[in-house]
Amino acid sequence: MESTKNVPIENRIQPTVKLVTVVETAPAPTNRPASRVTAALVALVLLGGGARTASFLTDRNLWIDEAMLALNLVDRSPAQLFDKLDYNQGAPVAFLLVAKAGISAFGPSAWALRLVPFIASIVGLIAFSVVSRRLLSPGAAVFATALFALSPHIVSYAGECKQYQSDATLAIGLFAVSLGLLEGKGGFWRWFALAVSGAAAVWCSHPSVFVLGGIGTALLVWAAVERDRARFLSASATVGAWLVSFGICYVLCLKQLGGNKYLTDYWAGHFMSFPPKGLGDVAWLVDHVVAFFVVPGGFGGLMVPLGGFAAVLALVGVREFARERWPLAVALVMPTVLVLFASSLHKYPIGGRLMLFMVPIGGLLVARGAWAVFDAMKDKNRFAAVALLGLLVGASAWQTWEVLQRPLRHEQLAPVLDRVRSEFQPGDRLYVYYGAGPAFTFYTRTQSFPADVVVMGEEHRDDPAGYLAELKNLHGRVWVVFSHPHNYEETIIRTALDCRGPCEREVKKPGAGAFLYRLE
Repeated sequence: MESTKNVPIENRIQPTVKLVTVVETAPAPTNRPASRVTAALVALVLLGGGARTASFLTDRNLWIDEAMLALNLVDRSPAQLFDKLDYNQGAPVAFLLVAKAGISAFGPSAWALRLVPFIASIVGLIAFSVVSRRLLSPGAAVFATALFALSPHIVSYAGECKQYQSDATLAIGLFAVSLGLLEGKGGFWRWFALAVSGAAAVWCSHPSVFVLGGIGTALLVWAAVERDRARFLSASATVGAWLVSFGICYVLCLKQLGGNKYLTDYWAGHFMSFPPKGLGDVAWLVDHVVAFFVVPGGFGGLMVPLGGFAAVLALVGVREFARERWPLAVALVMPTVLVLFASSLHKYPIGGRLMLFMVPIGGLLVARGAWAVFDAMKDKNRFAAVALLGLLVGASAWQTWEVLQRPLRHEQLAPVLDRVRSEFQPGDRLYVYYGAGPAFTFYTRTQSFPADVVVMGEEHRDDPAGYLAELKNLHGRVWVVFSHPHNYEETIIRTALDCRGPCEREVKKPGAGAFLYRLE
């Protein structure tokens, strides 16, 4: 019999202890950085929208350029807007038709005439924030949106009855539509949307052809480099649709505008000489490139003029885009190349408001370049890096504030005419300086002065004595009305009138005035 003395007895009452491994999972990360960027972009869109609204709601009369376009809109039927416009005006026919619809619905008031550019400015700001978020790093996107939201000339033209604001909106809008394709994506609907958008854009904005040229060149070259036959055919079909639409638009609308000698002479100093014939032509090019970043680029404030600095940052931005996504760099740079080419053919001048469509593109390049400099500096001297960005945004913001306080184009002729009308006596005569003519015609449509007492002056810039000849047959009480004076012409006219008789009454408003003379 075996002994069980040394065999342990199992205790079935005592519980068995086992080791259990407990795995704790970290809570799902919250996307706080992305949400902060989104919040910052929304705040900037609201800030920029507020600035644009303030520009739109200012109680400004139409200045000369607005008045000339407004008279075409008010006096013509929609079908007549396809014809050559009066007052040597030129505007895309689709813009004219939409503006005509606005005043047909709300009446020919200043705010109704400016409604389309204002709406375009808000849409453009939203589109810019979306595009910058797609193309740039989060911080750079916020910085770029800040620059565009507070761009002084963009804000100024948000409240004017001209097409330049919609030019800028369509430029960034075309980039928004083409982003997926520029990122290498495909699909029928992306190509279709770009084809339709581009075909429509040439009727809405004259300089949209330059933006489309940049986008089309980038897509075609990229497809050729990659030897992607299907993509090349899709890009070719898209560009073909644009060309057909542009050809029809040119025959119906643009051909007559291109042959306008007055406009060609007016912008004569803004056409590039090609090929350059000397250092003067090279200096012209550099000067006009820098001038773009001043006006309308918005980096030319009186306190901190940064036009040249912004131009250098834009070049850095081109380099950074080329390193990261060269097709995108081609799309951003080619519009400038095409504008220069058109300028050399005397088809598109490089200057001022006509270049407003390039402001979104310039803003993206400056922001990318500035952010590259910021990244390079921040570890060594963060204060200097932040100061660089703050300087650029602060200079634009300050200039925008000044624009809202003192509008760049401010010609308050309507209250001047109201005062003259209230003091007008039988036998009085009224001389209207030619610069005041369009606004005078617009604001006296419903309350006109007797036709036989009004003398509408003509332009005599090359011979100031012509103004005096217009006045020599006027005697007695004569009201002389000015707005939008050219150089010293108002001084010349008033000096001559002072020699003929005393000035008995002055009515002055910003950018306009009336003077009552008793002439012998």
